[in-house]
Formats: sequence, structure tokens, C-alpha cells
Amino acid sequence: MNKMLMKLIDGKEITEEDLEHALYKICDDVHASCYEACPVFEKNNCHSLGDDKDWEENRGCDCFKDGKAMLKFLRS
Repeated sequence: MNKMLMKLIDGKEITEEDLEHALYKICDDVHASCYEACPVFEKNNCHSLGDDKDWEENRGCDCFKDGKAMLKFLRS
């Protein structure tokens, strides 16, 4: 079961690490098929972060499988 959900049910504090792991899991599930299930994709006007860069410079989302980077972008 989702650890973060269990923490909420038990009235425990959600940590930065919990958030980063949850974001990582979303990216791991969505993987290269970025779509609205990813909060970074949704917040970035339905584009992968960095997809405006040349293909040689960026071959995917700047936050790919990086929960810490995802959380930083979402808070910006």
C-alpha cells in the first residue's frame, strides 16, 4: 500500500523524501510517455520539461525519474 497514504491515515508527517519518492513513482509509471498523469507535465502546459531544447542537448524531460528535481520545479 502507498506509504504516504498510510502516513496520512495514521496522522503522521509527510516528509520531503515521501514527496520525492511519490513523484519518482509517477515518473517511473508514466516513463517516456509523458502525459497529464505527471504533475510536471501538467504544470508545464502539457510539455515535457526541457522539450524546447535541441534533441542533441535534451533527450527527454529534465526531471526524468528525479523526484527532487520534480518537487523543485513544482514549487517554483
